[in-house]
Amino acid sequence: MGIFSKQSRAQSQRSATTLIAKGCAISGQFKLESDIQVDGEIEGEIHVAKTLVISQAGCIRGEIFADKVIVNGSLDGICHANSVEVLSQGQVSGTIYSDNLSIEQGGKFSGTTYPASSNQVVELKEMQAGKSDDPEILAQVNQ
Repeated sequence: MGIFSKQSRAQSQRSATTLIAKGCAISGQFKLESDIQVDGEIEGEIHVAKTLVISQAGCIRGEIFADKVIVNGSLDGICHANSVEVLSQGQVSGTIYSDNLSIEQGGKFSGTTYPASSNQVVELKEMQAGKSDDPEILAQVNQ
């Protein structure tokens, strides 16, 4: 934010996107209130209040909790989201919990998908309490 900007700091922070650059590799547990774009590599648990984008160069290994996930790179693990899009260059291996899954032509998904019950896309505090229900299998896809 420049010193001459009319936008307040709070507005600027709300619209910010976190970027994990190509060549950057990080691991651990992350909680973000803003969007995130992954061009590098992440291993661990990621909680995103908004949208997580994995670009063509991006790779995530671990568990994701987000409102929306867009995959054009590689995801290996478990994904809990209200909406999941696998784009033409995307590759997902693992388990997806979502009621809204789309896979573009050329996109690859190998794993299992379950419907997202109201408690599957969870708040961090609910996860810590250890609450979970066993969902029924919606579809199983192997390629």
